[in-house]
Amino acid sequence: MARQEAENSNSLSIFWLKKYGYLEDGLRWGGIKWTYGFYGRENNINFTTSINRDGNDYIELHYINTNRATDERDEMDYKVFLTTTSCNFGGKRYWFVCPLSKNGRYCGRRVGVIYSIGKWFGCRYCADIAYRAQFDGGKFRAGSVCEPDVEKAYGEVKLKYYKGKPTKKYRRYLRLRQKMDNCWIRAAKHFGMEF
Repeated sequence: MARQEAENSNSLSIFWLKKYGYLEDGLRWGGIKWTYGFYGRENNINFTTSINRDGNDYIELHYINTNRATDERDEMDYKVFLTTTSCNFGGKRYWFVCPLSKNGRYCGRRVGVIYSIGKWFGCRYCADIAYRAQFDGGKFRAGSVCEPDVEKAYGEVKLKYYKGKPTKKYRRYLRLRQKMDNCWIRAAKHFGMEF
């Protein structure tokens, strides 16, 4: 099976749930609609979050999954449990616990985003989903730096020097540019080119 792009997959983010108040104490109901493509194909999901003081927190997902090959429709209704970690300055951060199994073993990974995987939602590791940058295969990358990163750093520079010294953003750009140039020089030497 070919890998899917994370950016083109239906996803549910714990950070989005937090932003819109679904992770407050008690029961909360909500939904998300995804729209794709030229013809505006839509997918949607409804959910209920249950945040309790006893620590048995979960999100219950409610949706209809349609198999495109057979037009078979399944009503899906299952729980994805949530866990928390303590933050450095107080409070707590929520995470999904992946409910899927891979190679016969329960995953149980703590993740911030779950993706639609056929009929189910789970982590990107179980779904074999990759980010768009991972598909590039280093096409525009030299070492750990890529050209768009260098261009973005340069775009953030508003002032190169202040009181005769380079600004913090300009120094960052210069570091990235130097790192990129060094990688290209090493690659050229590896292939026998001289400067």
